[in-house]
Amino acid sequence: MSKTELEQVGIFERLVKRELKQKEGAVLLNLSVRQVKRKVKEYRKSGAISLIHGNRGQSGNRATNKEKAESAVRLVKENYSDFGPTFASEKLEENHGIIINHETLRKLMIKEDVWIPKVTKTIVKHFWRERKGCFGEMVQLDGSPHHWFEDRADPCTLIAFIDDATSQVLWLEFTESESTESLMKSTKSYIEEFGRPASFYADRGVVYKVNHNNPDNDKITQYKRALDELHIRLIHARSPEAKGRVENLFGTLQDRLVKELRLANVSSIEQANRFVREIYLPKHNARFAVKPKSKTDLHRSIDGYDLKNILCLKEERQINNDFTLSYKGKWLQLTEKQATIVRPRNKVEIHEHLDKTIEIFLRKTKLDFKELPQKPEKQKMIASIKILKERKIWKPSANHPWRKHYKRDISIVRTR
Repeated sequence: MSKTELEQVGIFERLVKRELKQKEGAVLLNLSVRQVKRKVKEYRKSGAISLIHGNRGQSGNRATNKEKAESAVRLVKENYSDFGPTFASEKLEENHGIIINHETLRKLMIKEDVWIPKVTKTIVKHFWRERKGCFGEMVQLDGSPHHWFEDRADPCTLIAFIDDATSQVLWLEFTESESTESLMKSTKSYIEEFGRPASFYADRGVVYKVNHNNPDNDKITQYKRALDELHIRLIHARSPEAKGRVENLFGTLQDRLVKELRLANVSSIEQANRFVREIYLPKHNARFAVKPKSKTDLHRSIDGYDLKNILCLKEERQINNDFTLSYKGKWLQLTEKQATIVRPRNKVEIHEHLDKTIEIFLRKTKLDFKELPQKPEKQKMIASIKILKERKIWKPSANHPWRKHYKRDISIVRTR
């Protein structure tokens, strides 16, 4: 018997002996008078044992079948030993037809030492920020280096775009690293699919912000320059908690997606990119996305924007006297005929596109060029040095007019 039931024994003894009225007993027991009448009647028949609930010690009507529970635990041990309870319950239903509540499975996994409960961490307070109201109002993006293919391939980086208003994952792409080129490539694919969002929310990494020797924030990265040309605002977060949507997303993906890639035997970046777009993303968004407050889509059209010449690397160079210029160890020779007037020392803009092709622009006009196999030699200087070596030194004769004028000038200086 529980402590409460033991305390009730004395009250019911007094009720049976009529030392206490049932109305007063109802107040002490915090029960209705009708309940007290029923319990007193049972107490007279069975005594104190009547105060114990009849189903105590028995399985509940909604208890999980023992065979079903054993089968679920066995399958988890064999196939999903490192899965979380929630994800494991989904896979049991999807792949084996066993429907079991994730909390029930969690208790079974803890009991069988398959799952270790998480230790409660010290809570650090952060100000809560409400979701944006419209789809496309703010998109959080980041890259996560991780062993996405476990031991089947080398580590790589996953770039993710998630809408702040809906938690809908708009784009996922595996790359070698979170470089400017890979980020531009992913952004180009995302913009072609959905349009230009109002803003991007990212961290203060070197791809997004110049952090050193930039007190006035007048220096910008190539990626920031591209977003400015696309009229997309780039907002820099000051802590991981500030961009919690994308941080929580990577926590989910490093658990669920890694295991989905394992089950699908995906072991390369190309296979993984096809898998996430065709199979994983629809299921993930159906599971985790929410409806926005407003039905307005703030994505804008890309009409009139040359994505090829915006999402690329741009650098300035000066034309040499021989109409050549250097770029990343390459020597480029401008051709004789051009669509605009070209002069030495003109400043040109070199565009290196995502496919590694190069274009040169002067006053927004494309110039024709060819790549030289090696650094061009300075022919004029070599020729002049050769002439100086071959030329004989000429000395004037003793009676040359030059010598007469020289002697006269010396005598005048001495007399003075």
